[in-house]
Amino acid sequence: ECEFEEGAGPVLVEAAPPKTAARMREKKRKYGPPHPGCRWPLSANILDPVRASVVCTGASQLLQVTRWFTEAGAEPGAALQVCRARNRFGVGAEMVADGYRDVKLWAVFRPASGLCIVGEVQIHDAVLYSLKRKMHKLYTVKRASGPDALKL
Repeated sequence: ECEFEEGAGPVLVEAAPPKTAARMREKKRKYGPPHPGCRWPLSANILDPVRASVVCTGASQLLQVTRWFTEAGAEPGAALQVCRARNRFGVGAEMVADGYRDVKLWAVFRPASGLCIVGEVQIHDAVLYSLKRKMHKLYTVKRASGPDALKL
């Protein structure tokens, strides 16, 4: 449970497995040259080697969780700083693949050891997250390069 402005409420936090080397190579091919958004080094195009989902209920909680991450990262010396955000609730349907909506934050983790890593935090509404879990196999089929690439 977390304490929200409207009172305590359940929050689910799930860590996803690290992105596989094969999936990172796929992304490098897709977003590498000649992609117009390609950056050097090519590893800069992979912002989610580690991922987590935060699942809460309703728009108010989504906004509050987003604020927790962004405000905490703005503190001087914070080990986790949000470097990019995407709000797929705030765009038209034509801008959202398959109609799915969430808030994604990409954050840089800078521990005292000096080793930095970028990770992704997906903030979901509980109802939509339930649907996403059911649709994930279809998403895997859609993005596959061919039948041999599928491991369902």
